[in-house]
Amino acid sequence: MPVFAPNPVLEGMALGGTSLCLAWAAYHDSKSMTIPKIVPFTILGLALPFHVLRGAALATSGQSVWLLGSGSPLLGALDGILLAFAGLLTGLGLFLPMWLLKASGGGDVKLFAAVAAVLGPTLSVLLLMATMLVVVAWNGVAWLAKAKGSSLLSSPMGFAPPFLVAFVLLACWVHARDQRLASAADHVPLTGDRHAH
Repeated sequence: MPVFAPNPVLEGMALGGTSLCLAWAAYHDSKSMTIPKIVPFTILGLALPFHVLRGAALATSGQSVWLLGSGSPLLGALDGILLAFAGLLTGLGLFLPMWLLKASGGGDVKLFAAVAAVLGPTLSVLLLMATMLVVVAWNGVAWLAKAKGSSLLSSPMGFAPPFLVAFVLLACWVHARDQRLASAADHVPLTGDRHAH
């Protein structure tokens, strides 16, 4: 799997911008159990230019992008668009059944699909698993608090707050992984030829 973002500016655009949008969604969701429609559209507005720039940068540097290979910035940009679209479809595919079963709201579906467009299909599946772990942990803590007589965590929780926590955890992991990949790429082992001179 190639690096998520070939430079810190693009990474900040994608992960930082999405985190801010998710914080905005979490605030509204915790107050009114609704997610403003502008939030997923703002995230989608970040996803497309991010993937176009990411694809072009990776392809120019000779790195694999996703499907179409490397070498041409134009091909890389097109590959980035395909990756964003595949992420969007993955997000819809993962969340639409939950909406049909009334296990989530329409705002949750749109929010997850938009974030999936930023992350791409593979990281979107990881994000869904991380979100489920955060929800289970939150519910466990709420259950323990209720058992001890505390009503602090008894109010209903929307989707966006645990989703934000899961996204930030995944973003930290992606950043750390990319730093390791970049360090490994920068490291050039010494060969016997160098010592011969």
